[in-house]
Amino acid sequence: MGGLIFSAVILGIMLSLIFVGPMFFLLIETSFTRGPKHALALDFGVVTADIVCIILAYYASKDIVHLIDTYPGFYRITALLVFIYGVVMMLTKVKMHIPNEERLIAQNYLRTFLNGFLFNGLNIGVILFWLVTVISVRNQYPDPENFFLYISIVILTFLSIDFLKIKLAKQFHDKLTDKIANAVRKAVGVILILFSFAIFIQSYKRFNTFDKQLEKAEKTPVKIKKKKKKKARNETVISPKKQETETVEAEPLGEDETLQQIDNQ
Repeated sequence: MGGLIFSAVILGIMLSLIFVGPMFFLLIETSFTRGPKHALALDFGVVTADIVCIILAYYASKDIVHLIDTYPGFYRITALLVFIYGVVMMLTKVKMHIPNEERLIAQNYLRTFLNGFLFNGLNIGVILFWLVTVISVRNQYPDPENFFLYISIVILTFLSIDFLKIKLAKQFHDKLTDKIANAVRKAVGVILILFSFAIFIQSYKRFNTFDKQLEKAEKTPVKIKKKKKKKARNETVISPKKQETETVEAEPLGEDETLQQIDNQ
């Protein structure tokens, strides 16, 4: 159980700090410009997309892999959407402090949630990551209870780190100027554009290493420990020769012997 918890926590930290990539910067930028509540809405949208990917990977992993392998255009569509979003962030400017900003921030949380959900859900890299992860975890922990415990710890760790990032961003929210906020926004735009090129490269199989990892994970057999049955102490073993002597059937009597037995009676 200790190894399961430790492995799940490490994966949750990696998911929050490394794998998400541009979502890390988007979360910080949203907390800067719109406040922690919008950042939480964005974060919940991202996590919901992750949960949907986990469910799809758990029940239909082979179908999803075949679809992506057959239609590599999914990579290019995602790359185009991320590229457009990055260009928009670079060219547009925001104001950090405007009149009645608290009132404006409190509106339209659903749209922020959907932005996080769609941005993360349309990322083919996220789907492939969860496919490899789900198959590997199921091989290591075939019991459904252990599997869902592992995934739950991963998601809780991911959310905890994101809450910490949002809290730290709020402390500096009032000290930020429009110039700093727009510089952060442009930096996020550049990162998104670079990330879109990385996704586009994944559309070519020779650069896509996820397929090899997935194929390796699928071929890994599930190790199940079998308990050996212990022989009872009082159990006696009958030798083949002894068993033959005990099971010899009596030969039928002849006619003379049966008549002699009748006369004697």
